[in-house]
This record gives sequence, structure tokens and C-alpha cells, in this order.
Amino acid sequence: MLPLFLTSHKAYFGVLAALFAAGFALCLWFSKQQASLPLLGDYHVYHCDTGGSGKGSFNLLTVSSIFARAIADNLCRAPLMAGHYKSVSISWKPRQQLTAEEVLNEDYDLIWSREHSLRGLVPEYSSYYESLLRYDQYKVFWFSRNDQPQLTREYFRDKKIGLLNDRLSHTFHLLPLASLKQLGVDISRQSLIYFDDASSLYRAFAQGDLDLVSGGLFLEQDLDIPLQRMLIADNVVAATLFVRKARPAEIDCAIATAFDDATAGYFSAHRDFPGAAHCGG
Repeated sequence: MLPLFLTSHKAYFGVLAALFAAGFALCLWFSKQQASLPLLGDYHVYHCDTGGSGKGSFNLLTVSSIFARAIADNLCRAPLMAGHYKSVSISWKPRQQLTAEEVLNEDYDLIWSREHSLRGLVPEYSSYYESLLRYDQYKVFWFSRNDQPQLTREYFRDKKIGLLNDRLSHTFHLLPLASLKQLGVDISRQSLIYFDDASSLYRAFAQGDLDLVSGGLFLEQDLDIPLQRMLIADNVVAATLFVRKARPAEIDCAIATAFDDATAGYFSAHRDFPGAAHCGG
């Protein structure tokens, strides 16, 4: 039997409303008692263990994830690296995110960059780093999933073009924009879509969200889909590998071999370090 004061309909529904409001408030309070989200590390990184007796990690910085895993795995398999390092860590990020402090602190054992970029950050960078490998004779193309690209202003009309959001990148930014400019394309009216990393750029291209992207011949193997291409530039200087001066000299050949094996057929490297002529490969 209901208490006497609930026999009134007005009082009865008033109590129900109060109970509902209290329950709703309690649900809101519980919904706020969520576990704090874990802090995520830099996902632009790949690690591997050498399995050797060395200590510490050999840290590399590149500007793209392309070839990154193959390079690291090659280094981890090299006996000379295992004798000096316990692991290899390779990371990639836009060139403009490298800081002068990282160069001065020698945070990386090897940096894939260009001389003018390092000199712009730290004019005396050569006190800490020196050239190990120089890559040139590199071809850059326009790639399309449909018809073969044509170097005419009319062809690029209404085309969606993907670029890397890295104003220092020749392959993914400067050369394609220069190509458009030479053809008389009004860049301010062109549909240009920028991406923070090459993986996102090429994923959007593979999904059909872009009509055109620029890149090297490696793109045909990486995407494994039918592509049409047109040459933008020939004999381009791709980049230079700068290595810390404070390093075991005997690892130079292992580094050169690891990069050459990973990039075979796409880049041509000149070895700048002493004793390069005696390296295998």
C-alpha cells in the first residue's frame, strides 16, 4: 500500500520526477568518472633489436616512412652494428620539425636531410655531423591512376593534386609546384591538398581522393596498383645522409650497405666517408 501522502496524483508524479532527476544526475556523475587516457608516444617511429652485445640505440631521422623499416631491419642484421648497439630506432617527421637543439645535442646518430637545411638551423653543424652518403640521379614523376599525365595547362584544370606540407621537400612540394608554374597553371586557383606525411598522401591517392601526386619510381612498387606517369625532373639530388662525427668508424660500411640495399634501383649513392672504396656492395 502506498503511503498516504502519495495518494495524491500531483504528489505522486512529483516524487517520480524527483527520483528520475536524481537518477539522471547520478548517471552523469558516473559518466565523468572515466579512466584517464594513456599518453601516446610518437607513432612515427620503428624499433628493432640487433641481438648483439652492444649498448644503447642507434637513432636515425628521415623525412618519410618510405624505406624506413627496411633500412632499420638491415642495420639490425649487420654484425658490426650489433657489436656497438643494442637496438636501432628510425623516426620520420617533416623536415621543418628538426630543431637546432636536436642538432647541437646530437640527438640523432644519422640525419637524412639537405646541407642548406642543416646549415640554416646550425651554421656550424659540420662540427657535429659530416656527410656519409649523397643521393642524386633521382627521377621525379607525376603519377595518375587514370590517363597518362600531360604537361599542359589544360590537363591540370580541375585536377586534385596532393602535396606534402613540407616546403623544403623537392619531391613532394617544390618540384611539382615548379612544374605547374612552368606550364602557366594559376596555383592559387588549383585544387592543392596538403598532407603532413607521405603515408597519408599516398593513402589518399590510392583511395581515389586525389588525381595526381609526385614521387619516384618506388611509388609503383609501394602502391602495387596500375599507374601512369610523366617525368617532372631528371637527375635530382634527393638528399644527403649526415652522420655524427662521434661514432665508431667501422660502422660506416654497414650503414651504407643498409641504405643501398633498401633503396636499390631508386637512388644512386655517392659514398663520402674515408675507406668507402673498401666496403662491400
